[in-house]
This record gives sequence, structure tokens and C-alpha cells, in this order.
Amino acid sequence: MSTKKRKVDSECRVFKDEWTWKYFFTAFKDKPLCLICNETIAVYKEYNISRHFISKHKNANYGAMTEDERKQKAEDLRKKLSGQQSIFKKVNSSQKAATHAGYVVAYSIAKSNKALSDGEFVKHCMLKVCDILCPDKTKDFETVSLSRKTVTSRIEVIDKNILSQLESRIGQFKFCSITMDESTDINDTAQLLLFIRGVDENFSITEELACMRSLKGTTTGITTDGAQSMTGTKSGFVGIFNQEYPENNVVFLHCVIHQDALCKSALDMKPVLDVVVKLVNAIRSRGLTHRQFREFLDSMQSEYSDLLYYSKVRWLSAGRVFERVWQLKDEIVSFFQEKQWSVECEMLEDTAWLSDFAFFTDLLCHLNKLNVKMQGKNQFIDDIWGHIRSFKLQLVLFADQLAKNDLSHFPRLNSIAPVMKDKLRSYEDSLRRLRGEFERRFQDFSAIEKDLDVFSMPFNVDCETVKTDLQLELIELQCNTQLKQLFLNVPKLKFYKSLSKSSFPNLISHAQKVTAMFASSYICEQVFSTMKLRKSCIRNRLTDEHLTSLLRISASQFEPDYEKILEMQSQFHSSHSSS
Repeated sequence: MSTKKRKVDSECRVFKDEWTWKYFFTAFKDKPLCLICNETIAVYKEYNISRHFISKHKNANYGAMTEDERKQKAEDLRKKLSGQQSIFKKVNSSQKAATHAGYVVAYSIAKSNKALSDGEFVKHCMLKVCDILCPDKTKDFETVSLSRKTVTSRIEVIDKNILSQLESRIGQFKFCSITMDESTDINDTAQLLLFIRGVDENFSITEELACMRSLKGTTTGITTDGAQSMTGTKSGFVGIFNQEYPENNVVFLHCVIHQDALCKSALDMKPVLDVVVKLVNAIRSRGLTHRQFREFLDSMQSEYSDLLYYSKVRWLSAGRVFERVWQLKDEIVSFFQEKQWSVECEMLEDTAWLSDFAFFTDLLCHLNKLNVKMQGKNQFIDDIWGHIRSFKLQLVLFADQLAKNDLSHFPRLNSIAPVMKDKLRSYEDSLRRLRGEFERRFQDFSAIEKDLDVFSMPFNVDCETVKTDLQLELIELQCNTQLKQLFLNVPKLKFYKSLSKSSFPNLISHAQKVTAMFASSYICEQVFSTMKLRKSCIRNRLTDEHLTSLLRISASQFEPDYEKILEMQSQFHSSHSSS
């Protein structure tokens, strides 16, 4: 049933200027407003306006005024009303600016991983600075609310704004991938992080925290290091996903950095590692001995001031600990001899053990260099796979050279030459086992190697070996000398952006797919480090919801849309205290 239209809506009534001095009315927001009592009338109709004036204000000496007196009085009332409106707008603008400033400080606190209560300290510092530089602005600074509760609520709003931007951006993705990893916080709650990486049609890459979920009770976590909870064909994540979506076109990859670290299991380092850890603990676990050792290094003017503890969960720890002990082995022997602890350092004087120690130190340094190359955000999967392929070839070279007694790439082992032949054969076997472990663990990358080659070197691949939908476009691309020159002179993304969408649609789509792939869960590990800092033994009551907000803001590439945030805020509240 349609609503009957009011007659006055179609009469196009307008406000007449003479009504201002006759009845003390003015036009305000498309309605007549009484300048005397500030009441409004529904429509611009002289009968209604005059009736209001006669019934409410004629006996208040307004009716006895002359025309000139009425005009002067009406002008005075209009100026008074205009002044009231200006004051209201000024106050509202000031409160809005103070709220905006509060949001900026709250965002900085979250982005810098500071405590939520630091807002009060920031305000205290602002007021001290204001007293010196601009004391006349003190009241403006006092209106900025930075209490712990206010900072918390504003971080929640900023988190929702960033999540809204991410959801909007996801709708523009042509391809996307996710990476997942799980770790426990200070309260032993398993936290699962899920990051999303997507690319739009203009090759703009977005890499953001999609969500964090707390795994309560006996819930099994998801790992990306090749464990059965990830790769199991029935109960693992991959198996469950394939059962739910049997005809999917999803590529599953294990984190290359985790896989690289796990390849060390092919090396029989335990006899050497146990001795190195024992040496370090003998010095560092005793307070007095540790202090004396550091003083001893200082007196010897050593390059290093201390030993490093070994941590199994840290990727680079073993290599760095081995390297430090090797650098300080002479000082360690001298220190133990001075303390008359000959038993503790007898292995450092054993030629056979020292040879093993030198070999594994050199090899771990090579592995650490590989690991560092693969770390970092926004890396392309083909570049990381290139590092892996390069290292596998290096292992072949190392093994072949050791078979010829060539120690060029093992400087520490070379420094204690000559090395016994049976030791060299043992080291050669270790290198070949390590290469075999790399081949076994990186089979999933080998399966997509051809796709990565098409992306990274499209002018060198054999067109007959690639997918049929790419063959004709690759032939046309390889025959274009201008594009070949462009490929050599500009970054890959810029090259693929410059390709004609009508001539190379499949190649562009293929490039977008490869660009969107995660190669590792490095970004998850980076955020877990932030989580350990955020939720620590002195801040263990942080809720999962607030922890998610803080982690998303700290890891996000998006900036808060303050204008949109302020538009959605119905009221602006100023601080009522100066501290």
C-alpha cells in the first residue's frame, strides 16, 4: 500500500524575508525557526508562523514595536543565534581534533608494541613539552584522552577498520594463498595464525594477518614443517581438505625454512653438539665462572666478550654457537687450564674431535647463509626456490671436492689440515646424505618447478614442456626482441605489468598466481616473536581478542582511515583530567 503524499510537499513553499521582522522568524535547515524561543515550524506557511508569534510572543512587547524597531531587534536576534552556532561548531571541532589525536597515539602504541597504559605517560610528556613550548595550548592537550581504557577501545576500532580494508581488498584479488603456523603463548594457549597473500590484476601485492584462533582443550594444531597433522592423507589438514574439496586446484607447500632446518637431521652431529653445549653450560651456568670468563676474555683483548647459549628451536642457533666456540677455543682452553679444569677442555685438544667440530662449523655456516637468504617478508617463491637449488648444487660441489682432498670451501677444516682420509670419506658421505634429504623434503617444490621457471625465465624455457595454454603465448613472447630486452632491464613485476592483456592473458594470469604464493611461514614466526613480547609474564592477562587486534595492527601494511573512523563516531568526548 503506497503512502498518500502530503499536499504541502508539492506546494514548493519558500521563506519570505519580510517574515523575519514581522514575526521574528528565520530559515534554518529548511524549516522556519523562531528567533525568540528557537522553536521550529513544520512548513513555510505564513498562517502557521503568524499564529505562533501571536499566541506566544505578541504580549511580550514585540507587538507594540514599530517596523524599524522590529527590524533592529530581529537583526540582533539573528546575530545572537549565529554566534551560538559558531561556538557550538568550534567546540565540536576541538573535540573532534582531540579524538583524532587520541586515535593517532593509540595506533602508534599498538604499532610500536608498547603497553596500553603507556598512553598516560605519553600525555604526561606532551603536557610537559606544551608547558615549555606553547603554554597557551595546554587546555587543548589536556582534552586528549589517553587512559588505558580509552586506548584499548580505540585500538579495537582501528583493528576493525584495518580488517574492513582487508576484506575490501580481498574482493579485488585475482589469486591468493594462505600460510598457517601455531605456537603457544605465555599461558600455554596454542595460537594459530593465518596470513593471506593476494595479488590483484595490477600486480599489487597484499600480505596481511587474516585471523588468529586460540586452540583450546585437546584441539590439534596445524603445523607447516611436514608433520602428519599437516600432510596426513586421511587425518592431516591436506587430507581433510582434499576430502572436502576433491576437485580443487590448490597447491600445498611446506615452509621452506622449516624444511631447511629439518634437513640437518641427516647429519650425525650429536657427539659434537653435546660436547659444545657442555662446554658452554660449564661456563655460563655458574655465575662466578661466567664473570671470571668474561673478565678473562677482556684481559686477552678478545674479539668476542662471551659465549652463546644453544637453543634448539632457533634456526640459526647451532651454527652461531659452533662458530663462537671455534673462535674462542684457544681462550677456553687457556681459561680451563688456569682454573685447573683439564677434563672439561680435553676434547678441544683431541685432533679427531676437533676435525669433526671444524667440519660441522663450516657446514652450519653455509646452512645459516642459506637460511638468512630465505628470511624476510614479500619474497617471491621462485627466488627462494632458486636459493634451494643453488645450495643443492653447492653440496654436490662440496662432496666432489672433499673426495679430492680440496678444502677450499671449508676454511676451518683446512686450518687444521692434514685431515685423515677416513674422516674425509665420512664428511663426503654426510654431504651426500644431506643433499638426499634436501631432495626428499623439497619434492613438493620440484613438482611445480616448471611453473616457477616460466615465471622467472620465460625466454629460456622449452615451450613444448609447459602447459598447453601457455605455449603459443610463450612462443610469441620469446620471438619479441623488445620484450626480451625489457625483461633484462626491469624487475619481474614491472615486466609482467607491461605485457598486453589482450596478447598474453594466460601468461599474465600465470605470473599473478606465482606472485601470490607464500614460500614460507616466516611472517608467522615474526608475529610470534611480537606475541611473546606482547603477552609476557608481566602482561599475561591480555585477552585473545585484544592480542589479535594488537598483532594485526603491528603486522599490517594498511594505515587506519581516520576520517571514516571519526565519521562513524556519534559523539566526541574530551578528557576530563590533565593526567
